[in-house]
Amino acid sequence: MDRPLQGRESSRRCCSYSTLKSWLPVLSWLPKYKLRYLQMDLLAGITVGLTTVPQALAYAEVAGLPVQYGLYSAFMGGFIYTLLGTSKDVTLGPTAIMSLLCFSVVGGQPHRAVLLSLLCGVIQAAMALLRLGFLLDFISYPVIKGFTCAAAVTIGFGQVKNILGIQDVPPSFFLEVYFTFHKIPEARVGDVVLGPGLSRSTDRVDVHEVTSGH
Repeated sequence: MDRPLQGRESSRRCCSYSTLKSWLPVLSWLPKYKLRYLQMDLLAGITVGLTTVPQALAYAEVAGLPVQYGLYSAFMGGFIYTLLGTSKDVTLGPTAIMSLLCFSVVGGQPHRAVLLSLLCGVIQAAMALLRLGFLLDFISYPVIKGFTCAAAVTIGFGQVKNILGIQDVPPSFFLEVYFTFHKIPEARVGDVVLGPGLSRSTDRVDVHEVTSGH
């Protein structure tokens, strides 16, 4: 007699409103939302959007994809996070490390990027359902810092050829370093003058994101 009762109680817990709110956090904060918050939220959304758009375009180039795919990844995540997110102080979208890892797999083909995003989403959803977040505790801090610092060097040097206007440089890092120095005499004066000034404002944001592990 106890087992059927326990089964009914567990089924009620799974189908309860509190369980639904734990999976859809929007049900927790939306009923408490007030119209006076809307003005500041709109201002914050416009500010973050103006920052995210150029970053998304740059990250699409790092990943070797057309620029519109950077915009897709920047905005679609925010729409879904409205329903599933639990933090109001986080911004979603592509990052420098994510773009660099995609570049090694995608190979400039958008359909591969779509498939990669789908597989990553399925794996993350499965890990969330199985409560496997504790596995991240086994990744040591020096490994994370070493990886992020190497990514910062790789991405930073990868933009040198664009700043100098050098063409036909291989994507491999060591070949990229060699051919960049080898083709410095082919640098275009206009790109050399304008490139450092325009990139200075965005380099601070990119380096901060990479070194902070985002």
